[in-house]
Amino acid sequence: MARSTSRRGRPAAGSGRRSAGAPLAGRPKSQSGGEVERRRGVRGLLGFSGEVRSELAKVDFPNRQQTWQSTMVVIAACVLVGGYLYGLDQAFAHLASKLIDLQK
Repeated sequence: MARSTSRRGRPAAGSGRRSAGAPLAGRPKSQSGGEVERRRGVRGLLGFSGEVRSELAKVDFPNRQQTWQSTMVVIAACVLVGGYLYGLDQAFAHLASKLIDLQK
């Protein structure tokens, strides 16, 4: 028979059932740890757009040089991976043709 509590008196892991959508405990919290305020309608939409604007003010967007460097890194990585996959494809195609020639 399974125990419903651990040795220290806490509930055992997995002993309680809860639905997948239910929060762990109480009301949901924001990322900063405060309570989430639920607003609906126009007030909610205006509040959301204000929060989005304030979060975008905190973003440090890259300048032109950083964007160019990041783009070159991505292009170089794509060329390297593409070349590697092309080489593997050619090697396996050659191997497959050799195996087909052996069957004849």
